[in-house]
Amino acid sequence: AVESTRRLLGASFDLLTRTSGDMRRASFYIGIIVLGTVGPFALASWWLRVASRHLTQPKVTDLIRGDRSGWYVALVWLAIVGLVVAAIESRATATAILGGHQALRPVTARQALARSRLVFWRVIVASVIVGIPLAIGQLALTAVFDTVLGSQTDVAFLTSTLAAVVIGAPFAYLLTGIVLGDVDPLEATRRSFRVYRVRKLAAVLVAVFETFALLLVAFGLSSGLDVALRVSDALGLGPDSDPAGLALVTMGVVAGVFAFGTLVYTALAISIAPQVVMFVGLTQATMGLDHVRPGGDRDPDGGPRGRPGFRWITRPMFLAFGLGGLGLAAALAAFSR
Repeated sequence: AVESTRRLLGASFDLLTRTSGDMRRASFYIGIIVLGTVGPFALASWWLRVASRHLTQPKVTDLIRGDRSGWYVALVWLAIVGLVVAAIESRATATAILGGHQALRPVTARQALARSRLVFWRVIVASVIVGIPLAIGQLALTAVFDTVLGSQTDVAFLTSTLAAVVIGAPFAYLLTGIVLGDVDPLEATRRSFRVYRVRKLAAVLVAVFETFALLLVAFGLSSGLDVALRVSDALGLGPDSDPAGLALVTMGVVAGVFAFGTLVYTALAISIAPQVVMFVGLTQATMGLDHVRPGGDRDPDGGPRGRPGFRWITRPMFLAFGLGGLGLAAALAAFSR
């Protein structure tokens, strides 16, 4: 059934509740990806803080920018790539899980991940298609509001919302068109415009809700970091702690990075749920999932032990984890001199 615009958010949260088991397994996978790629950078940053606790700020800056900083810079880039991969796979995997359940033909987290990998590069192209006009629109709106209200006024929330309403709404169904509709980014864009014209208000709600969800995650993350810092200060944990305290903080950093990865997945899944509900209701299109369902050409469970070649953690990702571990060891050695 096609949900009304008024019922869209309620139906979206109902769908999220029905898929909680598969969502949890997928979020753990994203948590591992973020831990393996962002974790080395977080641990290197923590060790830099410990090693430079008695240095002045100019000396710390020289240490980061000096000849010994090459591995640290490499860890920064690895973390950026890891976050991009985690975001792309989170959105595509969540779309597959939610779309299967909404169409009453569920797919497992394993099958959803297989679908995500099939459309990985298409989702990246789609992100560029929608991201460029959104960025231009937000910059233009920011310039207008700065002229009217002054540059000291924080208008990021307002400009993001208006850009989503004016520019993002016609692109609201781009992701679902690729993952569920099984078309290329250009065709998905054309179809998104057609679906937008059928229910314009619903498309606006889909675009705005996605913006709200991401902004709330950013706010929640900053608040969580602030609470963590306050708790560590209250317990006397920091760079000057004894070895037991340093080990405790290190374990906290590892756990925090993993939790951040699961948060990224959960937030992105929540943000795209209305898009999935409305797209499936209006188009009934989930043929993209047939590739990974039992009997499909990319079914990961096709054989007795699963289709050969399917891995939860791919070889390139294992290589990235190894490079992260090597870079962390080199950065720790460089900062300890």
